[in-house]
Amino acid sequence: MGSGGRSIVGPFAYVSEKKFLDTLTSNAAEPGDIIVTQRGTLGQVAIIPDKAPHEKYVVSQSQMAVRVDPEKADRDFVYYFLTSPIFNEYVERATIQTGVPHINLGLLRDAEVVWPPIPEQKVISATLGALDDKIELNRKMNETLDAMARALFRDWFVDFGPTRAKMEGRPAYLSKDLWSLFPDRLDEESIPDGWNLFKLEQIAEYHTKTTSPEGMAHLEVEHFSLPAFDKGQIPAIDQGVTIKSNKTFVPRDAVLLSKLNPEIPRIWMPEAPDQRLQVCSTEFLAFTAKGEAGRCLIFCLFSDDRFRGMLQGMVTGTSKSHQRISPPSLLNRDVVVGKPEAFSMFERLVSPLLERVRSNRAESRTLAQTRDLLLPRLMSGELRVVADGQRMESAEC
Repeated sequence: MGSGGRSIVGPFAYVSEKKFLDTLTSNAAEPGDIIVTQRGTLGQVAIIPDKAPHEKYVVSQSQMAVRVDPEKADRDFVYYFLTSPIFNEYVERATIQTGVPHINLGLLRDAEVVWPPIPEQKVISATLGALDDKIELNRKMNETLDAMARALFRDWFVDFGPTRAKMEGRPAYLSKDLWSLFPDRLDEESIPDGWNLFKLEQIAEYHTKTTSPEGMAHLEVEHFSLPAFDKGQIPAIDQGVTIKSNKTFVPRDAVLLSKLNPEIPRIWMPEAPDQRLQVCSTEFLAFTAKGEAGRCLIFCLFSDDRFRGMLQGMVTGTSKSHQRISPPSLLNRDVVVGKPEAFSMFERLVSPLLERVRSNRAESRTLAQTRDLLLPRLMSGELRVVADGQRMESAEC
């Protein structure tokens, strides 16, 4: 829920057809159904895409499936209604507080609605959907750009692809100036001849300076935290919250790496929208690049699967849910093979890709804010969108 924007895209767990037929048919859902969380994180809503890869789905006991009658309502309009403050206020009033707070199908069915005619519903959902479509396009574009950056890092600094290509007599697949960066043989340690093995402390500065809540009083602060990061693909920023514990200062051009539960990849290139003070949860480690290494190199290093595997072998703590990385041990580890000239060239090539990622995320935040501003006004009727043939105009009621 939430990883694919409006749509549920997986990954999925699977059950056998026999298990489904014997015990799970009452939990069935189909493409086009709206899925609503009924316990746990209340307020999560998503749609099984119309062109989903499977014909049948099974929802957990923490979820409910809503199937919309197209003769009575527009499906996408219902989705936006279920995400609106109007419905959320109803959920807050109706929530059953016994045990884990939850709602149920009965409470969902009893929610009173006052909706406009279906043609107007479609215009409203199309207006909001256009914003979400662009957010989704940005998310997919960012996945591609991230993958391109990581693939280049792995080819140059993990697999040593150009060097191996030279050794095998394969044609050059990089420009002449890039191709010359790579030697034509591996040494006895199986690394490119003349390249060096770098410890993390040689290419990244670890920042430990912290500040107290009192030190942040009366300041505009951008607070990057684990719960905010985990909410979605677009890194969120905690705003308007009361900070109750010490936080780590986040320098400009930093890369944040979670030291908590390293099997879950959490790497973040924080970008506050202005020059406000940046701080982060102390569960993050804040690094800036040094020497010939750049921010993009550090980000791609932290994102690489081999680095992730190394982290999992460095954790401390007996409880799996609270395993942490030891910063001194991490700083002293050999993490990347390369040479300064290759580091600099990598930064020059990858920086535009990750800058586009940053730009897309900033745009998506603005689009999401616009959508969230319009949604309650459209749902309440305060703002009406009227379709007249090919013309669409907004009018205040």
